[in-house]
Amino acid sequence: MSQAEPKQETSGRAALAVSLGILLSRGVGLVRQRVTAHYFGTSVIADVLAASFRIGNVAQNLFGEGTLSASFIPVYARLRAQGKHDEARELARASLGLLALAVVVVSALGVALAPWLSLAVAWGFGAEERALTTELVRILFPMTGLLVIGAWALGVLNAHGDFFVSYAAPVAWSAVQIAALVVAGSVLGMREEKLAWALSLGAFGGASLQLGLLLARARRYLGTLHPTLSLAVAGTREAISKLPSALLGRGVVQLSGLVDTLLVSFLGAGAMATFGYAQMLYLLPMSVLGTGEAAAALPELASATAASDATETATRIRVRLVAGLARTLTLAVPAVVVLCGFANELVVVLLRTGEFAGESSARVAEALSVYGVALIGNAAGRLFATASFALGDTRTPARCAIARVVVSTLCSLALMQRFGVRGVVAGAALAAWLEAGLLAARLRGELGGLGLATLPTARLLALALLTLGPPMAAARYFAGRTSEPLIALVVLTLAGAAFLAAAWSLKLVSPRSLFGRRS
Repeated sequence: MSQAEPKQETSGRAALAVSLGILLSRGVGLVRQRVTAHYFGTSVIADVLAASFRIGNVAQNLFGEGTLSASFIPVYARLRAQGKHDEARELARASLGLLALAVVVVSALGVALAPWLSLAVAWGFGAEERALTTELVRILFPMTGLLVIGAWALGVLNAHGDFFVSYAAPVAWSAVQIAALVVAGSVLGMREEKLAWALSLGAFGGASLQLGLLLARARRYLGTLHPTLSLAVAGTREAISKLPSALLGRGVVQLSGLVDTLLVSFLGAGAMATFGYAQMLYLLPMSVLGTGEAAAALPELASATAASDATETATRIRVRLVAGLARTLTLAVPAVVVLCGFANELVVVLLRTGEFAGESSARVAEALSVYGVALIGNAAGRLFATASFALGDTRTPARCAIARVVVSTLCSLALMQRFGVRGVVAGAALAAWLEAGLLAARLRGELGGLGLATLPTARLLALALLTLGPPMAAARYFAGRTSEPLIALVVLTLAGAAFLAAAWSLKLVSPRSLFGRRS
């Protein structure tokens, strides 16, 4: 057995733990969205909720896991790899203190600037809709502060190989929101604005519960959670030095998302909700394939940089990248087939209920099918960016992110007038592929190659065709013969079965390659 095999098995188990945690949290999140769709459909209030949560998500993504992945986690993981466990714990507590201070300041600013934030994201809304958006942002912005601190705890858990709990914790956030909607909507009979307020308060309560669970878990590894504000702790200045470029990279990506949201606000009633539902469904596979694999890879990639020999470091990172890409593509290829070929069936099965009727399904499905084009580019880009962070390079991902924003905005402006929400999504998809290509080119030069020639390209193409065939035949055969939801369920079930059979027969899926276990 080669020396790399145990590492690949370990990374496989880590990726599986992350994926299972994300699948659980996203599954409950899907139930949350289905309940939300039941009460709000693609109404104007649904548009307001989508915009309000989007503003909060921007702050969370800007200061949360993405930025910590580029600054704190690599330094913390490297200290632990070097056996400096006390120094690592001191760094974690110092980072918590500095992050908590930043969260308080930013949350206060968010509440004060809520009217301008609402205007920036929902300029196309009417005055009443913007006013309600402002009210909800004043609840949801402080909520994101709790989620950001939770991202710090998640980083600690990931560095210790404790992946499942950290990524399953958002179940608490979604569960409280579901309870708030059911109690307020069905028991108390609230509707429209009052129900939107109840959902926002439920989101704040769920974030508090999620943070409590993560902090309790992190305490097991740190001994105490007493934060400090010392800059003299080993690694603190290094982590802080990476923050400007990390924030720039995350900031421009979030700016791109805000621009997309702003553009969609001009596309009429229901457009914002359509955009939000399609993005949520797209993030189900994207979170597992992109976020999950990148999160599992970061501690190992960062530990690899502790090697004294540069050639050995490059070899370790190449091996980990190829293993991660192979796992990602094996699952991403059939996911693209489903998103692009059977988006309508997916939306019908997952969201068709109550106020979310046929017209809403069709609009969301159109946008979702375009999102499928971006999946592989986004997932690969996340993994490439993670490798750059592990190498201590936060500037290249920032530059690539800027290029992505420019291309996404220009393409969206050119396409939205003719294609509506689909045009905005198409601009984002093209930009995602550009970013992945730029990051890959930079890493190729840094590592002396990426080893992409070893990927099973021909078998992946065969996997796509074999996954597509049976559900497509079923869709044509059953069209008009029975109820639409039943047809959709049969088609999606066949797609899943065809993928499993094809992946196994093509030897793309095995206990070792998928789950990291020895066969």
